[in-house]
Amino acid sequence: MEASSNTAAAELNIQNKSTRILVGGSPSYRCDYCGQVINEQIRFSGVTIRDPNGEITEHFFCEEKCMTSQYPDI
Repeated sequence: MEASSNTAAAELNIQNKSTRILVGGSPSYRCDYCGQVINEQIRFSGVTIRDPNGEITEHFFCEEKCMTSQYPDI
């Protein structure tokens, strides 16, 4: 389940917020906000959210600006 872009961070059960770097052999990701491909050796942000049913989803963002655009209150 994807959180809506207008869902307040206070309503989200954020499990983890991290900065990551892909290494060789890692899968490619796209920014959940702008769609830019996140390539190897590029620093990016990850947010792990647990929904009310207990399901966990991970969201990836190419930069902090995209993450705060998706979740302004994070």
